[in-house]
Amino acid sequence: MIAPPSAVPPYWTRLGSFFLYPLSIEPLLACAAFGLLSALATMLFSPADLLLELLIFIATLRHGYRVLERTARGHLDDSPAFDAAAGGGKYRPYKQLVVIAVGLTICAYVAAIAGYHLAMVLFVLFALVLPANVMVLAVTDDLGESMSPGHLWALMYGIGRPYLGLCACLLLLTSSSGGLLKLLMPIVPQALVGLLAGFFGAYFIIVMFRLMGYALYQYHDTVGLAVDVDFERQTTIGTGEDPAKRRAAQTAALLKEGRYDEAIAVARAELGEQPGDPAGNLRLHRLLLAVPGQEKAMLAHAAGWLPGLLQAGRTHQAIEVIEAIWQQQADYLPAQGSCILPLAEAFLETRRPQGAARLIKGFDRRFPGHADTASIYVLGARLLIEHQRDEAQARRVLAAIRAHYPETPAAAEAARLNELLDRLAATPAV
Repeated sequence: MIAPPSAVPPYWTRLGSFFLYPLSIEPLLACAAFGLLSALATMLFSPADLLLELLIFIATLRHGYRVLERTARGHLDDSPAFDAAAGGGKYRPYKQLVVIAVGLTICAYVAAIAGYHLAMVLFVLFALVLPANVMVLAVTDDLGESMSPGHLWALMYGIGRPYLGLCACLLLLTSSSGGLLKLLMPIVPQALVGLLAGFFGAYFIIVMFRLMGYALYQYHDTVGLAVDVDFERQTTIGTGEDPAKRRAAQTAALLKEGRYDEAIAVARAELGEQPGDPAGNLRLHRLLLAVPGQEKAMLAHAAGWLPGLLQAGRTHQAIEVIEAIWQQQADYLPAQGSCILPLAEAFLETRRPQGAARLIKGFDRRFPGHADTASIYVLGARLLIEHQRDEAQARRVLAAIRAHYPETPAAAEAARLNELLDRLAATPAV
């Protein structure tokens, strides 16, 4: 698959910037700290040195995930704004270790049962899928989604052939730290080897995560990722004169001081000036999610924002909003009946049948006589056929659609689905 052209310059034209990124202030200080801790580890006795090295690795991964997510969301100016609001994700390194452990365990099991060669094929496939796993985990913080074949394939297929180039770059970077350290060993004092090993290890991990974050940003439209900053705004973001940039920095400072109500007020003021601004709405939504006691305000904001997202065709972002709300309020459903059908269809298209079923359940009782009722019934029948394998119940639903809504497009779709079921039933079982 060849991904559609993007306004964002391809990642392979920006490779130099990824190597320069860890030399900016925040990541450079992090690399230096990890280097000093690694030097300290060489002075300890086992197993204390091994434990400290593991903690350093976990801390490096955590910083890398922050870099990846911030880059994927469009913060190419490296601003730390809103890191305070993004308090989640501290368990991502542990989830990553679980994924690696599961993958290696499966490979070892296959080696024991089916032989070395098949296990090596499986190991190569695991290595190819691992970058996709890292990227999905960075933006969802969900271990299950990051291991879901459907989500991983959707991301790899969305990026297309450039995903293989990304894997090749990451493979080269993986061995770069050890190679560089080996070159320097003859001229570096032994006392500095631990420090350089920690520094270079952190440096190349940050380069890799920056590269993956940028690749996600490049293909965010294709893979359905909502970003904070569109590429068209990048040139204004870095000037220091952009009001949205100043408000983001002001909000981050207020959050760090624990002045949550004032931070929310700043975000609301920004929306008051630009009600339809995608970045401003997303910023307020995340704030209301992160600050305790703002559940009602979050739902009120979502009620006004979701219809606009759907009208603008930003269904993937609408899905993210709904799923984020469900994590805090499992029984939430949009109050507007007109939102249910497009949202449920988007959930189904992105291989989230449970979410689609959750949205349409009881639709006819909540919105009696609604114009979308027949289409909702058709979607329910599709769920019964495609995901629950309950063809008998699906036939009853399809018959009811044709009986009660005979002149609608939904009745024609119901007839088509019924014919499909008849053909499937007539097909001899293999």
